[in-house]
Amino acid sequence: MPQSVTPKKRISSIDAVRGFALFGILMFHCMEHFDLMHTPTLDSPFWQQVDNIVVETITFLFAGKAYAIFSLLFGLSFFMQMDSQADKGVDFRWRFLWRLTLLLVLGYLNGLVYMGEFFVVYALLGVFLIPLFKVPTKVLVGLCILLFLQIPDIIIFVKAFSVDGPSEPTSLVVYMDQLYVECAELFQKGSFADVLEFNLWKGQFAKLLWVFNSARYPQLIGLFIMGMLIGRSGIHKSEEKMIKYSTKALPYAIALFVFFYAIVLLLPHLGIEGFALRTGRTLFKAYANLGMMVMYVSGLTLLYYKTRVRKVMDRMAPVGRMSVTNYMMQGFIGVPLFYGFGLNWAVELSFLQCMLVGLAIYAVQVVFSNWWMSRHYYGPMEWLWRIATWFTKVPLRRH
Repeated sequence: MPQSVTPKKRISSIDAVRGFALFGILMFHCMEHFDLMHTPTLDSPFWQQVDNIVVETITFLFAGKAYAIFSLLFGLSFFMQMDSQADKGVDFRWRFLWRLTLLLVLGYLNGLVYMGEFFVVYALLGVFLIPLFKVPTKVLVGLCILLFLQIPDIIIFVKAFSVDGPSEPTSLVVYMDQLYVECAELFQKGSFADVLEFNLWKGQFAKLLWVFNSARYPQLIGLFIMGMLIGRSGIHKSEEKMIKYSTKALPYAIALFVFFYAIVLLLPHLGIEGFALRTGRTLFKAYANLGMMVMYVSGLTLLYYKTRVRKVMDRMAPVGRMSVTNYMMQGFIGVPLFYGFGLNWAVELSFLQCMLVGLAIYAVQVVFSNWWMSRHYYGPMEWLWRIATWFTKVPLRRH
C-alpha cells in the first residue's frame, strides 16, 4: 500500500548551504565550459592576466569543494528520509534503492546533454549507504576516516617513487584522456545529435573513468557517511547544536586546509615532477578540499545563525530546496550556450565573461526558485521524483 506523502518542514540553513554548493558547481562548470575544454587566448596582456586570475580563483574556491558539500548533504538527506520513515514503523531501504534507481535514470537522461553531470555517480555509490544505515556509529566513524585517507591515491603516489613503479598514467587514464580530447573536439564542432550520440555511451564511460582514476569514489562514499553521522547525532535538528559544532569544527578545518594545501604548493619545489607530481597533487588536494569543505559548511552555518547575511542566504535557500531541478537546469542552459551547436561561447568568450554568464544563470535560478517555491511545495523534478518513488498523489501547489 502506498505510504502517505505530506510536505515536510525544511531546515532553511541546510537548504541555503545546498544553494551555495549549486552556485559553486555552476561557476566551476562555466570555467570548464561544461566539459568543452578550451583555454581562451586574449590579445591584451592585461586582460589575459585578469582571465588567468579569474579561472584560478574560481578553481581554488570551488573545484572539489562544491561537490563535496553537495555529497555531504546527500548523505544527510538519506538519513533524514530513513529516520523519518522509521519513526512511522516503515523500513525505507528498498524504497530508497528504488529512489536511487530513478536517480540513475534521471542522471543518464541528464548526461545525454551534459556529460559531466553527477547524478549517475550518486545513484551508483549511494547504494553503499543502504547496508550501512544500521551499522554502529563507531564502525562508521572508522570507515569514514579510512575512506578519507584516499588509500588508492597513497598507493599510486608511493609506487611512483619506486624503481619499478609507474612513471606514466595507466592505460585507463590514457583512454580517459583520449575520450576528453575527443569530446572537446566534438562538442565544439559537432551537432546536437553528435553530442547525444557521444554521450549515449562514451560520455557516460568517461565520467565514470574519471571518478575511478582520480579515486573520487572513496571520498564521495566517506562524505555520504559523514552526512549520515551528522544526522545520527541530531545536529541538524537544533540551532544551538549547529552553532556549537560549527564553532568547534571551523578552526580545525582551517588548520587541515592550510597544512595540506601548503604541501600541494611545495611538491614542485621538493623535486617531485611528472607522474609523481600529478598523483601527489591529486592526493593532497583531496585532503585540503575536505578541510575547505568543512570550512564552508561551518562558516556558512555561523553566518546564517549569527549575522545579517541570513537575509541573503534565505534567498539562496529555495535554490537548494529544489536542487535536482536546478542542477539539471544548469546543464540544459549551459550546454547550448557554450557548445558549438549553440552559441559557441566556450570559444567566443574569455573566462571573465564566462564567470559573468555563470552569475547571470544563478541569478535567474534564484529569482525562479523563490517565485516557484512561494507557490509550490516542491521543485518540478523533485515532485516527479516523489510521485515515482511512492506511486501515489503528491501535493504540489500551495493553497
